[in-house]
Amino acid sequence: MSNVAAHDTGKHGFWHMPKTFYAVLFIEFWERFAFYGLQAVAVLFFIQKFGLKEKEATDLFSSFSALLYALLVIGGYLGDKVLGLRRTYLLGIIFLMIGYGSFGIVSSVHLLYWGMGMVLVGNIFFKTNAGNYVNRCFKPTDPRFDSAFTYFYMSINLGSFFSMIIIPFVAQKTSYGFGIGLCGAGMFIALLSYFALRKNFVSADNEVGQNGGNKFFVMLGISLVGVVVSYGLGLLLRNPAMSKVLLFSVAAIVAVIFFIVRSKLRDFEKRGMVIAFILLIQSIFFWVMYMQMSTSLTLFAVHNVRNDILGITIPPEVTQSFNPFYIFLLSPILATIYVRSEHRGAPISIPAKFAYGMLVCGLAYLLLAVSCFLHDANGQISMFWLFLAYGLYSLGELLISAIGLSMVSKLMPLQLGGFAQAVWFVTTAVGQKFGGMLAGFGSVDESATTSNFDILHGYQLLFVAIGVAATVIALLIFIFVKKLASSMREVMETKAADH
Repeated sequence: MSNVAAHDTGKHGFWHMPKTFYAVLFIEFWERFAFYGLQAVAVLFFIQKFGLKEKEATDLFSSFSALLYALLVIGGYLGDKVLGLRRTYLLGIIFLMIGYGSFGIVSSVHLLYWGMGMVLVGNIFFKTNAGNYVNRCFKPTDPRFDSAFTYFYMSINLGSFFSMIIIPFVAQKTSYGFGIGLCGAGMFIALLSYFALRKNFVSADNEVGQNGGNKFFVMLGISLVGVVVSYGLGLLLRNPAMSKVLLFSVAAIVAVIFFIVRSKLRDFEKRGMVIAFILLIQSIFFWVMYMQMSTSLTLFAVHNVRNDILGITIPPEVTQSFNPFYIFLLSPILATIYVRSEHRGAPISIPAKFAYGMLVCGLAYLLLAVSCFLHDANGQISMFWLFLAYGLYSLGELLISAIGLSMVSKLMPLQLGGFAQAVWFVTTAVGQKFGGMLAGFGSVDESATTSNFDILHGYQLLFVAIGVAATVIALLIFIFVKKLASSMREVMETKAADH
């Protein structure tokens, strides 16, 4: 542990954290502001600015989102072994600023793909190293450690909540390009903040960053490679078939490695890998549902939801902000339930959380399917139903996504910590891609004359399919919850005793 790990002062509130933690938190807010601002309007931006069909737009954004996760492991390697944390982190901020900023001035689809490639490369540099900085602010035994990640997660949702409201309203009043361009402005603020708070990042750097000497030319070389790679990723995004082949090839390779590694482990470690595999397969379907927020649910809000509240017209993209709103509302409630269940000696197991999470996500989509029967004369429903469905979905997200990476790390051997992250990221990427492909089934066929009622019926069938599938998966897991929880407990106890 580096010397940045702060000593426990005995005070554990938000205002008693290391200075570096606040610096990371502030920059994380702006990075998430930029990303979720793009997510809120991306599909409609592709459709209205570049004339893509709905199915093409959802396919493009799902490929982009999948690559965001699939490529993350590279950034962790650069930060740990090559440049150190602060240089990799800084490169991420710069690439993200250029990528997001370019959306405000793009005039051709070719520049759009290059800008998306820049964001992908920036995310490689930035994302994993932000979490590593938080890790290095605390000793493993520091009681503030868990609270710190709670605040970190809150900063993510603060950034997403505000951007999912501000960016769509700005886009509505000006243009989608200008709205997304504000995401670049947010990253410019992040860049200024980095230099203003630079000494905190220097002191918190890892050994490679602090003792590696002058790495200016290495950093310059990696930057040039990053520009070339961003162009290549842009070309990949232009070819949906190739992006699918690449993604699923990576997933297949990771799966093969997963089972090869498992074959060489001890019995209790093998059992842990099997449990992780079962829950990872379920999590793929969660990410399928997650991708619907920025694709089918947003387009559903465009076509079939009355977007007015008290006479104020709400951009349909703003409905995505319901998700971070509920995350804020439900997080402390869920945390209290967890603590009380622990005190009663009946903690809720991770398999049970996954099953409950999948069940409420399924209920969210079934609720939307039922609400489609309550349409008005224009084939539209009240925004209230979407708001309610987002509440159920967000509860499911907290039960699954918030503990997913932790679950994989606990079940896999300690020496496979990096591989555990890779498995989780690739699983997320596969789910996101499948989600975009599924959303395409509800997309409007622009080549045919389609009424609002036809569109509504198409989305209703999509929601029924997702809701029923999620509910069935949840019920199957409930059948094996006790056995999975018992096996997981045995694996973790043996793992703890072994080390």
